[in-house]
Order: sequence, then structure tokens, then C-alpha cells
Amino acid sequence: MTDKKSSEFDKVFNVWDILVIAFGAMIGWAWVVSSGDWIDRGGVIGAMLGFVLGGVMIFFIGLTYAELTPAMPDCGGEHVFSYRAMGPTGSFVCTWAIILGYVSVVCFEACAMPTIITYLFPSFLQGYLYTVAGFDIYASWLAVAIIMAVFITYINVRGAKTAAIVQTVLTCVIGGAGILLIAGSVISGSPSNLEGQAFVGGNTASVFGNILRVAMMTPFYFIGFDVIPQAAEEINVPLKKIAKMLLLSILLAVAFYVLIIFAVGYVLSPEAIAQSESSGSGLVTADAMARAFRTDIMAKVLIVGGLCGVVTSWNSFMIGGSRAMYSMAVSYMIPPVFGKLHSKYKTPWVAIGLIGLLSCLAPLLGRKMLVWIVDAGNLACCVAYCMVAISFVILRKKAPDMPRPYKVKHYKFVGFMAIAMSAFMVIMYCIPGSAAALVPTEWAFVGGWALLGVVFYFACKARYGKKFGTLVEVANDELDKDYARERSAAASIAAGEAAETTETTAPAKVATIGQAEVTAAVSAVTAAVTTADQPKARTFSYYAPVNLTFGAGTLAKTGELAKPLGSKALVVTGHSSAKKTGVYDKVNNSLTAAGITTGLFDKASANPLTTTVEEGARIVKDGGYDMIVGLGGGSVMDCAKGIAFMAKNDGDINDYIYGRKSSDVALPLVLIPTTCGSGSEANGFAVLTNPENGDKKSLRCPAIMAKRSIVDPEAMMTMPKGQLAAVGFDAFCHCFEAYTAKNAQPFTDALALYALPLILDSLPRLVAGTGTLKDWEHMSEAATIGGLVIGTAGITLTHAMEHPVSGLKNVTHGKGLAALAPTVVDATWQGDRFKFGRLARLMGGYTAEDCAGKIRGFERKIGLDVTLGGLGISESDIPWLTQNAMKVSPANIANTRTEIGAEDIAELYRKAL
Repeated sequence: MTDKKSSEFDKVFNVWDILVIAFGAMIGWAWVVSSGDWIDRGGVIGAMLGFVLGGVMIFFIGLTYAELTPAMPDCGGEHVFSYRAMGPTGSFVCTWAIILGYVSVVCFEACAMPTIITYLFPSFLQGYLYTVAGFDIYASWLAVAIIMAVFITYINVRGAKTAAIVQTVLTCVIGGAGILLIAGSVISGSPSNLEGQAFVGGNTASVFGNILRVAMMTPFYFIGFDVIPQAAEEINVPLKKIAKMLLLSILLAVAFYVLIIFAVGYVLSPEAIAQSESSGSGLVTADAMARAFRTDIMAKVLIVGGLCGVVTSWNSFMIGGSRAMYSMAVSYMIPPVFGKLHSKYKTPWVAIGLIGLLSCLAPLLGRKMLVWIVDAGNLACCVAYCMVAISFVILRKKAPDMPRPYKVKHYKFVGFMAIAMSAFMVIMYCIPGSAAALVPTEWAFVGGWALLGVVFYFACKARYGKKFGTLVEVANDELDKDYARERSAAASIAAGEAAETTETTAPAKVATIGQAEVTAAVSAVTAAVTTADQPKARTFSYYAPVNLTFGAGTLAKTGELAKPLGSKALVVTGHSSAKKTGVYDKVNNSLTAAGITTGLFDKASANPLTTTVEEGARIVKDGGYDMIVGLGGGSVMDCAKGIAFMAKNDGDINDYIYGRKSSDVALPLVLIPTTCGSGSEANGFAVLTNPENGDKKSLRCPAIMAKRSIVDPEAMMTMPKGQLAAVGFDAFCHCFEAYTAKNAQPFTDALALYALPLILDSLPRLVAGTGTLKDWEHMSEAATIGGLVIGTAGITLTHAMEHPVSGLKNVTHGKGLAALAPTVVDATWQGDRFKFGRLARLMGGYTAEDCAGKIRGFERKIGLDVTLGGLGISESDIPWLTQNAMKVSPANIANTRTEIGAEDIAELYRKAL
């Protein structure tokens, strides 16, 4: 389960919703305008048989979807199926093709809407603008198209359920109009009207050939059932029922088209159909409705039903297209911005917005141009169908044990038929002279889309590196029953933990699975607890002599608090930020007011260097300073600690870092953090980098514990969002690692469990810009606690592996941690299932297996979805990184719960690229 995540979508679709979405997608406007053409091609009975035959062809393809969708109910449908079977490249081709099909229909329907209004109100066209490919564009026509495009886009952004409600209402109108026509034709029609038009052809061969001509056209009219797998992650229905609804939608669409053809042929004679087709409007179905009820008003009622068909098709393909784009975006096959979900409505609003924009622009091209685009899109859909059918067969061989809630019998026959039928459709689009053959203009659109896909493929592969083509499956309780039982048991434990913790602890999520299942799984989840309950002799020590002053406004007390420590202070800062924000002036003025002489050393940098420390120490000695004030983030405070130490000690600082020399003296230190991350103000560590060899290692000495630490949350509030996310994640890792370290003990556990919920709750709000002073206080508390707990329990493998990264490439420490943490946790949670499980529950998961995925989700929340490759690390760097980690951080590696060697570390670096 380590490669699965919790769904970010809301499950809002019920059985009826998915049925009307699929059915509405398949029933557009064609049943109103094309019934006469179908009868002309094959005759009434022949056209009906053609649609049945076409329905059978699509049904085989639908069977493959029916098995795959409940087996992999993730957003994206075809994207997931083809990925599991063919890998990233096959998935890219398949999903890119289906997006063209969906988007082309959305754009076409934008033009169909005002065209239908023209049928209803012939004087509607006003304000001639220009002509495209023989089609006249009018201002009124354009205005309606764009207004409707904005409306459809809006309801889709507002939420999937909103779109489903609209779909239900309109589908009922379509069904009502169709039922009225069928009922009216049965009452008013006559078998005699079928004479001369039951079939078309002079002999059996020609009759059968004409039936096939109709059948070849029909797959286009059944495109749309595949919207269901696109939105599978949002469906709140038993998985097996999803498959049944998908197949039912195909059967209903076939029945609808067949009965409409019958109704038209039963009520209109061949002469009446010919007259209707030559009358100008060509709305044979509408004329049949008028004839059945002997009033022209009913023709307009049916046209309104057709109008609803346009909207349902438009709406369904907007849902499908946006979810397909989302799935590619989260796999980094297209820019990940298209994978953003609306914070309130949980819809892929960026993808919806782009498709909506295209549907607003499409009417500018005119209806003829869009007919060409739709034909190109139909070919693309058939290509995707063929790839899904092939995936169906591959996965039966490749993943025979994959849970399949709906398992198709005789899969070889079904797979062969599905591949053959979809391949036949693709071939018919390619053979010149066939009824479906594309014209050169349509091939140009296909080629252009393919070329654009090639550009995205190579550009995204180059930009996102190993992120490109990644797929994290969504956990599903119905498929993963053992996992669900274990999560339920863990939820039961979490409920007990919640009762014991303070009100500041994040509330536990309690599952609602039956108690019998909880009991069945609880032994596996609580194995670590049982072991922990065995009597053991336990010893530990705790030493953290930090004199801490916390609170908003405490910066003004710096001089008062520092006065007992000395009379001349060197203030250590970074290059400019403390001065730009005014924090330095506040501190310097307070020190001066207290009668303390000050000097400034503003050369501390990110990942502070040992050479900088030695330079600062010389200034202290030459200037006669008797205390050091460190004002800045963790790097500045570490630099200040190093200066305070070397001001009282001789020799090379690296000798002290590596333990070749030791000392317990340093100048008095006052530490004032301006970032809420490192916690350096609360421990006796100073992480320094040797520029000669890239070694990044800690100077450790009780003497460099601050004599005074002043933590003022208001001093943190000018941090940029990117820096805030990085330092906040550093604080998170301190608490997380200290809690899971071998050296952890009750005091550090208690503090870490207090601090982690503060970070998880407040940091995302602060990064989003919606945090309050209380959030700043919580983050500042948590960061200081993080420094305290690592001072005793220490850090583990994540920090051990990150120090070489930032030592080599000078990357931001917190970003390096974010690139490594999920991978490291994924490899080490087995070392303490209970503790990692408890941490997973703090983040909304249940078991230890959830931990890595939940950390990834937290990183995405705060904008730290990074990889080592994205930070400039390459495969060639791994040997040095591995060797350096083993050299610099053996104690931290040994402090990790799981036994880790050099080969393991190299592989983890590789995975984090």
C-alpha cells in the first residue's frame, strides 16, 4: 500500500448520476437531424439493424471498460488502464488521443447550440460578421455560443454534483421527448409507411452492405460511455455496480436510437421523409413528431429535447476531458498546473477552465471547421478504444491476481472482438472512399494534435525528469479489503489516542467499518504495542539547559535579557534580510539602549561555511567582543554558534567537528530566530559546511547552547512563502525523526507529539497566506520544540542523506528534506510500525504504510513537491553522496530504526531523483 494515496476528490456521483452522464453523452443532437439520413442509407429496419450491429461492436469494447473501471477506479480511466498495461508512453498516447475526442465534441456542441436556436427562431441570426469555410458567422449566433460555453464551464467548476443535477434534468427532458415521439408514432403511424423503406437495396448483398454502411457510422454516436471511468474516483457506488451501469448506458443508447428510427419510419412515409429533407431544415425527427400529434408545436417540443441533448453531451465531455487532463497533469505528462483541484468544489478547475476557454473560442471558427475537428476527434477516440482493449488483454496476463469486482467471462474472445471492432473503426477512418474516411483537412488536425503531443511529451520529460509518467494509485477500501480492515483497526486505536491527548492534538478520524472487522485486524496493527508492553528495563537521560523567552513583542527585550551576559556584542546576521525587514534595527536599538556596545557581522549564508566561522571568530578576538547575538534563520544561528565557540578555542574547527579535539567553552550566546524551522535556538548543534570537500557536519557542544533564546513570532512574519515552506518542513522533520529515532525517550516523544499537529495545522495556512498570529505562534513553538527534541533524541536517515545534498549543491535544506523524506519513510517504517502508524494517523492516514503517502500529500499542500533531480542532483552524484553520508553522518544512520547500508542509501538517492 505504500504506492497508494487517498483520493482528493469528493465522492458525489450516485448510480443515477453516472447513468445519465454516460447516456447523456451518447445522446446529443444527431437523433433530431440525422434520422432521415440513416433511413435513406439502410431503410427503417435496416438502419435499426445497423444500430444494433454497431451497438454490439461497442458493447464488446464496453465489456473491457466494465472490467477495468471497477478494478482501477481512479480518475483518468484510460490513462490508468493503459499505464498499468503499457507504461508511461502508451498511457500518454492513449490519454492524449481521448482528450482530442472529448475537447472536439465540447467545441462542436458550442456551435450546435445557436444552430438549434436558429431552427426554432429563423429570424434569430442578426449582425453578420464574416464567413468561414462557407459558414456565415452572426453576432447573435456567436453571443449565444459563448454565453452557453461560460455557463457550462461555470457549473462544472462549481462541482461535479452540480453538473450531475443539470445532467439529470436535461436527460429527463430528452427521454420525455423521445417517449412522446415513440408513443405518438405507435398511435398515429401505420405499417404501410414502412413499405418501400424497410430496407435499401435490390438484393440480399446490397441490403446487407447498406446495413453495414449504417453500422460503420454508429460508433460515433455511442462515444460517451467512457466518461464513467474518467470520473470513477468521484463515484460513490459499489464497484461492481459501476460496471453494470456502464453497460446499461450502452444498451439504453442503442434502444433509444433504434426506437427513434422506428418511430420516424412508422409515422412518415418515404415521400414524407423526402419532402422533409428537401424542405430546408432537414429535421425529419421533428417533422415526425408534428405528424404524430398533428401540430407543429410538438415539433418544437422535440427540438427542445434535442437542445437538451446538446447540453448533456457538452456537459459529459467537459467532465471527461477535464478529468483526462487532470490525470495526465498529476503524472507530469502535461504541466502539473492542470492537476490543481478547486479548494472548495474539488474539481480540476484549471483543466475545466482551459476546455471552457477553447469552447468560447471555437465558435469563431464556424460550424464547418468544427465538423472537421470532431471527425478527427472521433478517430482519436477509436484509437483510445483500441488501446484500452489491448490493455484489457495485457492485464489479464500481466496482473492475473488484480482484484476485479466485475470479471468478464471468456476474456480472450471478448478481448479479440473488442480489439478487432475498434481496429476496424480506426481502419475505416483511414481507408479513402469509406463512409468514415477523413478528408485532408481532418488529417491536418490529427497531425497537428499528434505534433503537439510530441512537443508536450519531450518537453515535460525533460523538465520533470523522473516525475514524468509517474502514477500513484488511489487506495480503495472495497478493493483493498485487508488494508481497509487494518485501517479500521488503526482508527479504533486512534480514537483511544485522541481521548488521551490534549485538545491541541489533531482529531483522529474514526472509520465506520464493523466491529468484527476491527477485531479481525487489530492484532496486526497493535503488534508493536503488545511488544512495547512487555516488561523491560529502561534508562534514559534528558539535558536541555536553554533559557527561553517566548512571545510576540519579546524582541524589544533583547537588551534587557542580554545585559547580564556582557557589555560588547557582535551581532551575526545574513547578508540583508534582517536589515531590510527592520528586525536588526529593533535588536540593535534594544542592545544599545541597555548600554551594550555592538558590532555587525553580516556574512552568514545558507549552509554556513567553516571558513566564515573562522573569519567571524578572528573579528571577535580582535574586537574584544564578549558575547555573540545570532539574529536570523538556522544557518545564521549555527554560524553564530561556531563563531562563539572558535572565539574561545584555537586550532582548526574541523578537528572539533570530527572529535579530534574537544572543548566545553564558548562565548555567551543570545539567539533570536527569524524563521520557524531549524530550532537551533534550542540545542547545542551547529551544522557547518567545509568548502574544501563539501562535508556538512555538526559541531556539537553543550557550551554553544544559547544563554538566552528569544523567540518572537512577529519576527517570523516577513518570510517569503517559499522559505516558510522549506523551514517549516525542516521543523516537521525534526519532530518526526526525533519521535522515530532509536534514541527517542518519553520526554522527546511527548514534545514531538505536541508539536507535529501544530505544524500540520498551521503551516499550510501560513503558506497560503491565510494564517493568523496564532498560527505564527504555533509554528514558532513547534520549531523550537523540534530543536529541543533533536538535541536529545537526535536526527535520523532523512537528515543524514540531505546534508551531503546541500553540501554538494548548496540547495535549500528544507527542499532537500522534502525530496528525500517520503522515499526514506517508505523504506524505514517497518522499523517501528506503531510509531509510524501513529504519525500517519496525525496526518489523516491509518497505518504505517500510509505514512510516506501522507507526507507527500503534506508536501503538496505547502508547495514542496520536489525531487532531487529537480534540485540539480544527477545519477552521477550518487556515489559521492552515498560515501559522504556514510562518512559524515554514521551516528544519524545508526539512529534510524531500520538497518541501512551504503547500497540501500544509494538506491534511496536513486529513487528520490
